Amino acid sequence: MTDPLTGLRNRRAVDLVLDRLCTGRANFGLLHLDLDFFKAVNDTLGHAAGDFVLESVGHILREQIRAEDCAARIGGDEFVLIVAGRTDPRTLQRIADRIIARIREPMTFEGQECRVSASIGIVRSVNSAAAGAPALSAAADRALYAAKHAGRGRAVMLE
Repeated sequence: MTDPLTGLRNRRAVDLVLDRLCTGRANFGLLHLDLDFFKAVNDTLGHAAGDFVLESVGHILREQIRAEDCAARIGGDEFVLIVAGRTDPRTLQRIADRIIARIREPMTFEGQECRVSASIGIVRSVNSAAAGAPALSAAADRALYAAKHAGRGRAVMLE
């Protein structure tokens, strides 16, 4: 249930949380985050630097959410945030913007600067919880790719 590198929850934990929230018709925001230019860090500075970046992102995500929220690394350089009880578009956009700003700050590993950014796709349960967890996850994935296609380093919300 836990990602060993970041200490965040893993994909299995996210699936369980999403299923529970969707079944209970709870209100929440779902943010799907992917690091931009992460491969360049691994390729130029090595996997230890990449691991450092992933651990740092895990720390940033824990700082930016509340105890009742869920932050998870679902694989590679992809993360998911489930923000309980938050469906206001402005609130979700502010959360995403804070995370993007923090991740954009240079991270220093063994004297080398690691630069990445984050693209985030946002969906709200009020729009699609009835469709279930898989459909909501797919919508968040589409929103993420819309953010990447819009120029990266930004958040896009699908209504």
